[in-house]
Amino acid sequence: MKHADVVIIGGGQAGLALSHCLGRAGIDHVVLERGRIGQRWRAQTWQSLRLLTPNWLNGLPGSPYDGPDPDGFRTKDAFVHDLETYASRWQVPVECGVEVTACRWTGGGFALATSAGDWSARAVVVATGHCDRPMVPFTLDGKNGPQSIHASKYRCPEALPTGGVLVVGASSSGVQIADELARAG
Repeated sequence: MKHADVVIIGGGQAGLALSHCLGRAGIDHVVLERGRIGQRWRAQTWQSLRLLTPNWLNGLPGSPYDGPDPDGFRTKDAFVHDLETYASRWQVPVECGVEVTACRWTGGGFALATSAGDWSARAVVVATGHCDRPMVPFTLDGKNGPQSIHASKYRCPEALPTGGVLVVGASSSGVQIADELARAG
C-alpha cells in the first residue's frame, strides 16, 4: 500500500494549484489523475472552446500570466499546454492513468482503492470539479426522433446529424455552442 499525507484526486487546475501550495509548505502529497493532466479539458470539451475568463485571470500559484495578450481568451488546447507546463515546472507529483474507485474513512485517515493499487492518506482533497458526471434529464437515441447530448459530448457542428438544433441553457457553454452552430449555418 502506498501512502501520502494528502491525496489530491484530479489533475486539473485546482489539483495542480493545491499541489504547488502543499509542496511549498513541505507537505507530503500526491495527485492522482484518472487520465492525463487536464483530462476533462482534453476529452469533454468542444474543439473551438475558449476559456470564459481573460488570460490575466488564469494564472496559477507561482505562475501568473505573463504573455502578450492579457485580455485575450485562451483556447482549450493552449490551456492544457499551460497545465502541463505548470506541472512540469513545479514538479507536481502527479500519477496519471490512476482512477480512484473508492475512498473511505478508517478512523485515523483514509483508505483509497485505485486502478493502480491501494493508498492511505491522512487527508483527501477531491479536485475533480463540479461537472464530473453530467446530468441529462432525458436521453433520446436519435433513431426515432431527436438526439440529446450534453455539452461535454459536443465536439463540432460537423459531428451533429443534419437538421435543426435546440441548445438548452444560456450559460457559458450553451452560448458558445449556439454561437458556433449559428456561424456554421
